[in-house]
Amino acid sequence: MKHLLILISALTLILPNTSFGQGQNNNYDIDSEDLKNIFKEQGINIFKYSFELEKGEYISISYEIYENKKIVDEKNVIEDIQIDNDMRFDHHLSRKDTIVLHRFYFFKENDTLSMRQKLPGVELVQKIDLSNVEIGDFNSRTGVDLNLPGRQEILFYYGLLKKNEGIKKTNGWLTCSSGISKDKLITDYDFVILFYAEKITKERTKTIIEEIKPKKPNKN
Repeated sequence: MKHLLILISALTLILPNTSFGQGQNNNYDIDSEDLKNIFKEQGINIFKYSFELEKGEYISISYEIYENKKIVDEKNVIEDIQIDNDMRFDHHLSRKDTIVLHRFYFFKENDTLSMRQKLPGVELVQKIDLSNVEIGDFNSRTGVDLNLPGRQEILFYYGLLKKNEGIKKTNGWLTCSSGISKDKLITDYDFVILFYAEKITKERTKTIIEEIKPKKPNKN
C-alpha cells in the first residue's frame, strides 16, 4: 500500500487534471489495474519481464517493424548502440547468477512513439514515427519462459494506417490481438512492431557484435 500511495502522489503531480476521488460510497481501494488504465489514457504503456541469468550472460532485446506486411526496419537495442558508436561496454553483463527485470516504458507523444527500456546496467531510448498510424495499441505475450531457451516474442504494437483498407473495413476499430500468431499479426494489421528477448551466453557475448554487424546496412 505504501508503494501505491507513492505512485498516486506522483500521478497527482504529473497529471494535474486527473481526479483520484473514489466517490462517497465506494470503499474499494485504487489498485494496480486502475493505475495501469490511467497511464494508458495518458499515452503511457508499461511492461515488465523477469529472466534467469548466469554470471556473464545478458538478455538481448530486439524488434522488427512491419508495414503493409513487409519488414521495413530491424533493431538490436544493446548491440546497435555499440556498433553505431564503434564502442564496446559490459555494463549489461550479469555479475552473478540471478533473476533480472527488464522494464519497458512506451510514451505516445503526438506522432512519435518514444520507447524507454530500463535494462540491467543500461537505460536506452528509441523513437519510432507513427504519423501514418491512425489507431494502435500494445499487447504482451503470455507464458514467456524465464530461461529463454531461444529468441522469443515478448510484446508487440499493432495498428492500422491512415487511408488503408483496414481502417475502412473495421470502421476505425482495432480487432482483438490476444493469442494471435506472428504471421497473422503481420497480415491482419497494417503496422506491427514485434519485440523479442534472447539470452546471450557468456561465450557468445564475445562474438555477438560480429554476428550482427554484417546484417547492418552500410552507411557509406
